[in-house]
Amino acid sequence: MIAIAALFAARPWPVPVAQQVQEFAPAPMATSLLVGALGVWLSSRAGLPSAPSLTDARRWAWLVLASAGLALAILAASAVMDASLGLQRFAAQRIGQPSINVPFPASIAHYLYGSIAQESLFRIGPVPILSWTIGKLVFRDGAKAQVFWVVAIALSLVEPVVQATMFVQARPDMALIYGGVAAAGNIAWVALYRRFGWPAVLIVRIVMELGLHVVGPALSV
Repeated sequence: MIAIAALFAARPWPVPVAQQVQEFAPAPMATSLLVGALGVWLSSRAGLPSAPSLTDARRWAWLVLASAGLALAILAASAVMDASLGLQRFAAQRIGQPSINVPFPASIAHYLYGSIAQESLFRIGPVPILSWTIGKLVFRDGAKAQVFWVVAIALSLVEPVVQATMFVQARPDMALIYGGVAAAGNIAWVALYRRFGWPAVLIVRIVMELGLHVVGPALSV
């Protein structure tokens, strides 16, 4: 993230939403890194699997395969929804831009940075932090699995609900379909998190973001 932020500072690329420029500033970047790092440190204490050893090729292979499989399934669902509902076109109209995507090749660095920042702030950081804190204070280190599921599902519903509000006034049908499919995908994401730990959810986010905003636009040209 630091290298990408430095590259953006030296040679900024056009972004569809002006607010995205602020995400490359030192304070937001440091917040993402610190929250994510704290979540990684607390993961095992919250009852989540630690990252596999770098020499454990078999476990990494299963982790990457499962993560990529879920990401591709979500991408396929997103492509179907976009083709039938025009989600990206509608979103671009809402922000007054011809596209919601950063132009290639800057899009690779842009969405890689965004993947790490977003996942650190929405899942890798807050889920273990809240799970460990609630488990420690309320259950005295007990009920780790139950606390995780409640916290992770609750936090995973925030993103689809917030994004669905973009459509709800103009297209309530679109908001309902998108919100439901996104919520289902995020719950599957939680199950993957519980099984494989934080590297898996980060891989899902990276594959999804690059697929949606880099590969997808390239294929549609």
